[in-house]
Amino acid sequence: MSKEKKEVERNDEELKEETKKKTTKNDKKTESVDKKEEKIENENEIKALEKKIKKPNTEKIVIASIIIGVLVIAFGLFGFYYYNTNAKPVAKFDGGTVTTSDFTVYYKTFAPMLEYYGYPSSIIPEQIANKAGIDKIILKEAKEAGVTLSDEDKAKVDEIFADEDQVQQFIDEGIDVAKMKQLYYDDYTITAYIEKMKEDAKDEDVIAYIKENSGEDADLYEYDTSHILFMTVDSSGNELSEEEQAEAKTKAEAALARALAGEDFATLAKELSEDTGTKENGGQYTMYMDGNTYTEYSDAVKNLEVGQITTALVKSEAGYHIIKLNAKTENGRAHNDIEREEYVDETINNLSVTKNLEIDNDYLLKLVEKITGEPVETEEDTTTTDGTTTEGTTEDTTNESTDTTTQESTDTSTEDTAQ
Repeated sequence: MSKEKKEVERNDEELKEETKKKTTKNDKKTESVDKKEEKIENENEIKALEKKIKKPNTEKIVIASIIIGVLVIAFGLFGFYYYNTNAKPVAKFDGGTVTTSDFTVYYKTFAPMLEYYGYPSSIIPEQIANKAGIDKIILKEAKEAGVTLSDEDKAKVDEIFADEDQVQQFIDEGIDVAKMKQLYYDDYTITAYIEKMKEDAKDEDVIAYIKENSGEDADLYEYDTSHILFMTVDSSGNELSEEEQAEAKTKAEAALARALAGEDFATLAKELSEDTGTKENGGQYTMYMDGNTYTEYSDAVKNLEVGQITTALVKSEAGYHIIKLNAKTENGRAHNDIEREEYVDETINNLSVTKNLEIDNDYLLKLVEKITGEPVETEEDTTTTDGTTTEGTTEDTTNESTDTTTQESTDTSTEDTAQ
C-alpha cells in the first residue's frame, strides 16, 4: 500500500474515534440534563407535597386556637364567678383580707347569736365583718409568733366533725363544712395566742392600763389573804333561815376566838371553813382592789397590817368571814388575771385601727342580702316616728344586760374564791 493511502486510512480512524468520543460525551451530557430535569421535577413534587401537608396543620392550629380561646373565656368566667362568690374581699387590712367565703361562714355562725342577744340587725353585718377581720389579724400574728394548733385541740375539733348529726346540721344551715372546721381550728389557735399575749404582757403596760381606767391614785397592791367563811346562803345563793344564820354566826364567833388566841390560821381554815374553793389551801385568797371582791371584804383588808387578823366578824352577802392579811406586794396588781385579760382585750379591739382594717360596706350589704334573701335593715330604717332610733334603745338595753351579766359573773367569781 502506498504511503498516501495509509495516511488517509489513519486519518479516517482518528476521525471516527473522535466522533465516538463526542457522541459519548453528548450522551452523558444529555443524561446529566435528563437527571437534572428529573431532580427539578422531584423537588417540585416535594414542594407540592409539602404544601399539601402544611394545609391540614394550619387548619389544626386554627381549630386549636379557637378551642384555647373558648377555654380561656370559660376559665375567665369561672374565675370571675369564683372570685365573686368566694375570693372577693369584704374587708382588707395590712397584709390580708376577709373573703366572701370567710364572711359567709362567720355570718351564718354568729348572726343568730347576736340577734338572740338583742343586737339591731342594722349593725350585725359590720360587727361580724369586724370580728372576722380581727380574727384574721390575730391568726397572722399568731403564725408570726410561732403559735400553732395543738394536737389536743385539733383532736377536739376532729371529734366534733366526726359527729355525722353535727355535720348534717351545718349542711342544713347552708354552711361550708370545710370552712366551718377551719373556723374551729382558728378559734383554738386564737385562744392560745391570746393566752400568750396575757403571759407576755409587760407589767408596766398593764399598770399604765389600770391607771388609765381606774385613775392615777389606783391601789396597785396585790393582797395575799386567808379567810374562814361560815355561809348564810345555800349553794344557789338563797338566804338560809334566820335560825340557820344565827347558828352560822355562833360558829364564826367561836372560830374567831380561836384564831385570835393564836391557833394556826391555815389549820383552822381547813377544819372549819365552808368555802370549798379555798379551805384545802388553808383559806388562801389573793385579791386586788379592782372591784371584783365583796366590798366588805376589801374594806376589811385595807385596814389590816401584814400578819394581822380581823378582830370582828366581816359580814358579806356570802356569810361571815374571818380574815388574815399574810402579805401585800407593791405593783402586784399587774399580775391580776382579770385586768391583764382586759388589757389584752383592749389591745385586740384596737387592731382594727392599728392594722388599718377597712370594710367594704356597700359590698357587705349586698352580700348579706344574698345570704339571707332579704334586704339589710339600715340605721335609717330603725328610726321611729318621734325621731328616736330603735338601735339606740336596743344598744342601751344591751349595755344594761351586759353590765348585769358582768356583775352577776363577778359576784359568782368572788363567792367561789372568797367564801
